Amino acid sequence: MVNIVWWEVETEAPEKFMSFHGDLQGWTFASAFEDSELDASYWIIRSGESGIGGLQRATEGTAPTTGTRVYFETDDLEGFLSRVRELGGQVERSRTDLGGDDRWFATFQDSCGVSFGIWTDRAPNK
Repeated sequence: MVNIVWWEVETEAPEKFMSFHGDLQGWTFASAFEDSELDASYWIIRSGESGIGGLQRATEGTAPTTGTRVYFETDDLEGFLSRVRELGGQVERSRTDLGGDDRWFATFQDSCGVSFGIWTDRAPNK
């Protein structure tokens, strides 16, 4: 069984998203991952004291991924990406370090072009 461990929204207008959902749902937003390999503006979406999802500024000059991206947890990130390729999917972003020794993710598109993420707390096999 695969567990859903995170969700995020990517948009060219994160400030507009924060204003709208802050007013509508009372969410707050905390900047995150400045000193990581992410190389993008990112905020943790908070409901009260709990981090419930993420918000990312779309990279300038590229179209944002439409919709909400769901993240699945895996013990074998590279094996998961290999299986994605075998089944006709595409890797969008390979293993990316978010800082610390327990936070890596990757993103992929399934064979229909839907974008998903995978998350692991396991270091890469060397």
